[in-house]
Amino acid sequence: DGFRFDLMGHQPKDAMLRAREAVWAVDPDNYFYGEGWNFGEVANNAQFVQAIQSELTGTEIGTFTDRMRDAIRGGAPFDGAEGIRRGQGISNGLYVIPNELQPQDLQQQEYLLSMDQVRVGLAANLEDYPLTNAKGEQVTGKDIPYGGAPTGYAGDPADTVNYVSKHDNQTLWDNNQYRIAYHVSSDDRVRMQNLSLAYPLLSQGIPFLHMGSELLRSKSFLRDSYDYGDWFNFVDFSYQSNNYNVGLPPAEKDKDNWEVISKLLKNNEGRDMVTPAQIKFAADVFAEFIAIRSQSPLLRLRTAEQVKQRVAFHNTGKEQQAGLIVMSISDTVGENLDKNYQAMVVVFNNSGKVKDVVYTSQGYALHPIQAKGVDTQTKSSKVTASGFTVAPLTAAVFVK
Repeated sequence: DGFRFDLMGHQPKDAMLRAREAVWAVDPDNYFYGEGWNFGEVANNAQFVQAIQSELTGTEIGTFTDRMRDAIRGGAPFDGAEGIRRGQGISNGLYVIPNELQPQDLQQQEYLLSMDQVRVGLAANLEDYPLTNAKGEQVTGKDIPYGGAPTGYAGDPADTVNYVSKHDNQTLWDNNQYRIAYHVSSDDRVRMQNLSLAYPLLSQGIPFLHMGSELLRSKSFLRDSYDYGDWFNFVDFSYQSNNYNVGLPPAEKDKDNWEVISKLLKNNEGRDMVTPAQIKFAADVFAEFIAIRSQSPLLRLRTAEQVKQRVAFHNTGKEQQAGLIVMSISDTVGENLDKNYQAMVVVFNNSGKVKDVVYTSQGYALHPIQAKGVDTQTKSSKVTASGFTVAPLTAAVFVK
């Protein structure tokens, strides 16, 4: 069980700790988490020490992390008009499948930073997690910038709640349609959604999932839907519709976006529409990621030391191959945690091309769940003599 706190940063840190202590006296397996944003009249501890991201380090009170979220979704939560289309993220085309507002030659630095931010997020957003940054420097999570703040701020995996969509702002599907290049096919748009959700599900820390994101849920581009009833909030669990393009979102928060919406609906030429079969496919792939995470303790490491000792990233630094995040997790260090596997390698291919990864791959195989799964492209990912070959827009898990 757990308690989620909206605008938790407006509460004193001490009050949160005392409240949790009281709850633990009744239920010691209870998790506290919430929005640790630093803003408003209490910002920067103006009235008390706040329950914000930077102050809750090491407490095991989880905070939603905007670091991975923004790197994957692109842009910022309150982007509008042309800015919302310009702000691509790594799972909807940044640098590797650029849209018409994002010339590739201008995206490289933003892309490389976003990739480093996601790597830190995959390692539970730990402030002292060691990695090689895009410049080839040996740094830690707190050295990777996020605006004027550090990317890494956690002291324990439980400090971090990784997510790519929740009730605020556009759904993941709508966010992606705002940003994906017009020419991208309907099937590849579904793959981008699956890939986006793979990040929190295959990361250390606590994954948070928005209801319906596995069903390609749309609110027809509506930014905030809490006052708008079932017309925009409808979720079809029979897989017949994802509720996309059921009308322009109301003017209150979205009028500036109407022109962008109209233009993309025209230029996409139906490539943003999905069938019941595609919705079912997305849900099945999502279920496979859930099963992979549930099956292996290597994806649920319990301490910062375990993450730092066992999780490593490859294809980093100045010469990294575009479109790839390669993460290994070892069970040969310290206590044996996984009765099934000695090691795991997760390859996120954000590009539209098949990618080859150089790695010592002897003894590895595609995860049995994916090898028997519904995605023929993922099943084409394979172990080679020199490493791995991974299909486009795919998160492939290899195990040993």
